Amino acid sequence: MMKKNILLTTILLNISSLAIGQYTDVVNSNNPGKSIGAYSVGRKVIQAESEFFYEKSEHRGLYTRQHNFGVNYEVRYGVWREQFEAIFDGTLLYNDTETYRFLSTNERKLGFYRNTLGAKYLLYNPEFQQQSSLYSWKVNNEFRWSNLIPAVSVYLGANLFSKNRFLYEALNEDPAVVTPKAMVSLQSHPIARVVLVANLIGDNFASKNAQWSYIVTLTHNLYNERWSIFLENEGITSSYYKDVILRGGASFLVNDNLQVNAWIGSTWKITPTRYMGAVGVSYRFYDKHREIEFKEKLKAREEENKADAELFGF
Repeated sequence: MMKKNILLTTILLNISSLAIGQYTDVVNSNNPGKSIGAYSVGRKVIQAESEFFYEKSEHRGLYTRQHNFGVNYEVRYGVWREQFEAIFDGTLLYNDTETYRFLSTNERKLGFYRNTLGAKYLLYNPEFQQQSSLYSWKVNNEFRWSNLIPAVSVYLGANLFSKNRFLYEALNEDPAVVTPKAMVSLQSHPIARVVLVANLIGDNFASKNAQWSYIVTLTHNLYNERWSIFLENEGITSSYYKDVILRGGASFLVNDNLQVNAWIGSTWKITPTRYMGAVGVSYRFYDKHREIEFKEKLKAREEENKADAELFGF
């Protein structure tokens, strides 16, 4: 996976392919977790990623409890160049908010909490001249400082929010309907079967409710090559909300085009307390990348034959 976060499984199974392109033989998913990897799915590839989640939270200062059920969805399309990826993602949310300060009342709503349309471009892809050994596991798996040099990509997008918001930021004046989002994604491979992804994110930064955050995700592909585990830390700061969230979970590669995953998480603070979990699936349902590879190899062969003919006169 060349992992928002990974299937990182893919990346881990195909590290050797990083130096020559974005495409991997198995599904390249950002799940599980919330981070976004630096690499794209590959040109002429379309991939869908989705999670069904539940979150319980309580804010004692606001005398509210919330139960949130929803779906996070993402469609990724590799277009134009290997380094470029168009992304559409969002959240459909059912929210049950209880207010209990004087009398207990409940308000329930169902709607699209957010939809975001954006694009990611790989600016820098490190190339490592590493030597491998047929006889030494240590040589092939030892840590090298050069492995920490990350691939770097940038993301720009636009959030399309519901005007009728119903989470905590909605209590802090009227939120904007359309806001920008920007991100820098860093991805490195410190040792074999380990992927480190870091995101630096500016969200809603042109509005009064600007939010700044980071996400760091560490993923390890287990030695059966189908299971991966991950640990993730997310820090958030804004005028209305500050938090640190820890997540952990696992993913399983069903086949080359299908991955399933699950994770749980919790906040470190009590305003509000938050407990959450999700199960998800990633599916690569359109893949014409090999056609591009075939055409490029055929074109290169024709050019080589043409050059030989001009050189030898036949």
